[in-house]
Amino acid sequence: MKKIAAIVRNHVPSNASKDVQDVINQSRFVGKVLRGQGWSVVEVELGSDIGEVVSALRGIRPHVVFNLVESFMGSDELASMAPVIFRNLGYSFTGADSPVLFMTNDKLAAKRHLMSVDLPTPRGLDEIGLKRGRFSHKGRYIIKSRYEHASLGLDETSVIQADKAEDLLAAMEDQRQKLGGSCIAEEFIDGREFSVSLIESPSGECMILGSAEIAFRADMDVKIVGYQAKWDEGSDADKSTVRGFEFRKAEPELSRLLEKTALDCWEEMGLRGYARVDFRVDANGKAFIIDVNANPCLSEDAGFIATAMEAGWKPEEVISSIVKSALGKYAN
Repeated sequence: MKKIAAIVRNHVPSNASKDVQDVINQSRFVGKVLRGQGWSVVEVELGSDIGEVVSALRGIRPHVVFNLVESFMGSDELASMAPVIFRNLGYSFTGADSPVLFMTNDKLAAKRHLMSVDLPTPRGLDEIGLKRGRFSHKGRYIIKSRYEHASLGLDETSVIQADKAEDLLAAMEDQRQKLGGSCIAEEFIDGREFSVSLIESPSGECMILGSAEIAFRADMDVKIVGYQAKWDEGSDADKSTVRGFEFRKAEPELSRLLEKTALDCWEEMGLRGYARVDFRVDANGKAFIIDVNANPCLSEDAGFIATAMEAGWKPEEVISSIVKSALGKYAN
């Protein structure tokens, strides 16, 4: 009898933006790989009615749930609800558990935890912190969504010069709508950008899958990977931010620093299954964690799979490893 995998993803409205639609591409890709490996695959959509998903999963009785839920009821903040459902039903599921997703989906909470365990990350402030006098120095800051991901709302206007707390408060108020609600001000690290992809072995050990650099065009005024660069293929922003892997051989010390820090992040944040840690590196070679991606995008053309392929992994091997690391966890 074939083993059954349930791919659970969030509901995608018909008028959804490209970043929201991308979960459909992920589901199709994962489903194709699993079917090729002999699994019977059923796709389940998590909409607003949790009871429907519970009933569907009880009827399917999957051996594993492949969790591709990126949002719930239109909010990335609520994506952490999905593992609660799977765990309470007694099904093994891929990727991070609920408490980890809850923390990493809140950029300020993740940042505070990183700082508490002495992992390097730029200082971040929310409106309450600014109003309570925590603004410490003049400089450049980047205004980010606190809970939404996929670089939602990020563009060159997101980086500002702030001389006082009121400058940041005004910028946050001005950009709140395009950032999807609550936002934070993070010290801007003017430098290079990297990512390290991580995967859990079936024995439970974290392995470095690979690392990549996003090379910025030299004449860019503000060197960031904004929304357009990620989602508007062929745009000037896309062409100005090119993924490359050459630095691993050219700069082995930097590569080792990033990978060690990413492994420390995996342990301290309680990540599992697979993850990606994003960095900025300043002119002095100091690395800062700017984002912790539990359950990163698994589209066939996304950075996680591209990094794996550069390191010699086949996409099928990546998906198989993710499933194998999940089997038996939380299952009744």
